[in-house]
Amino acid sequence: MEVRILQREEHGRTRELWERVFAEDTKEFLDYYYTVKTSDNEIYVIEQEDQICSMIQLNPYPMRINDSEFLTHYIIAVATEERFRKRGFMGALLRTSLKAMYDRKEPFTFLMPASESIYRPYDFRYIYRQRGGKVYGSEERSVSRKFPENVYEIQEASEKDCRRLAEFAKEILREQYQVAAVRTEQYYRMMLAEQKSEHGGIGVIEKNGKLVGSFFFAREESYEIREPLLRKGEEEALPQAVFWLTKGEDAIFCDGWNLDVQTIKKSVAEERNRPIIMARLLYLPAFFESLHPRTTFAFSVEVTDPILEGNNGRFLLESDGTKISVSRTAKEHDADRRISIAGLTQILFGWETDEEEELSEALRKDLEKIEPAGSIFLNEIV
Repeated sequence: MEVRILQREEHGRTRELWERVFAEDTKEFLDYYYTVKTSDNEIYVIEQEDQICSMIQLNPYPMRINDSEFLTHYIIAVATEERFRKRGFMGALLRTSLKAMYDRKEPFTFLMPASESIYRPYDFRYIYRQRGGKVYGSEERSVSRKFPENVYEIQEASEKDCRRLAEFAKEILREQYQVAAVRTEQYYRMMLAEQKSEHGGIGVIEKNGKLVGSFFFAREESYEIREPLLRKGEEEALPQAVFWLTKGEDAIFCDGWNLDVQTIKKSVAEERNRPIIMARLLYLPAFFESLHPRTTFAFSVEVTDPILEGNNGRFLLESDGTKISVSRTAKEHDADRRISIAGLTQILFGWETDEEEELSEALRKDLEKIEPAGSIFLNEIV
């Protein structure tokens, strides 16, 4: 079996496999995807009988971790033709692409799994829960009547709005989150095209002429809102945005919000908090050095990684209280210092480790000297 990375002009050859495996996706969406997303992504394939029978696609996203920015890749379209399944093709594609990202010193990769069990054997673990729920539309001046001055003007964004949307999102996300995709004018141009391919767009929310919120929307059988991003204190805008979109008081799903919904509680029909994004650590020095220390320290950690050989071994972590430095040190096979790459992924993203992760109390206490990147906003799904 040979894994091959396609040349850019070959990317369109994978559309037929996508259409067969992901039959629910519309022609409009695939037209967008194979025009916009495949213009700068990477596609790894396995070919049999002169056809592409298995693929994995890596879509680039500049990512901010605290004060550092990196290029990362979102894994999507992991697909194998049905009659070629159970031959190890997916595993070969994953291992090859993980090694390629590691060699570029990318700190981590992420995906939205069709099933958690598919990716756990490759040391992916959940790192992000998406908050959301069903929200009723309201044309009231103020849903809770606590903020009668909250009168919002809502309109659909055009390309000329993309720069200020990016500046707004950068400000809000930097204030509230440690990990988020870097928002640029080009990011919002891409998202505008993506939402339009799903019969939607981007909503812009203003109050007194000032931008206070935005949201993505799409429509299949009914409308849905994704990532309503609002300034603190402007939660009242969401029910009004739903009313603007639906032209009525129906409840629709709004997912990926950054809101304190207590002030609009009566407009929220149900809340949900679902794990949706899994990640895997890749080049460890880059990730460690992007984190913030809680104190001064010097300790070692011995990592086991069954896929990325460069991660196997002992790392010395040192901090003067302001930054973290990483160096390799001689491997001592000390069980008290040992942690799996999956367990390290969970701890450094602020999640509990699996029950089967055997972690010494001494190492756990040492790792607590590092502030995890646990405040995450990752709603990218394509």
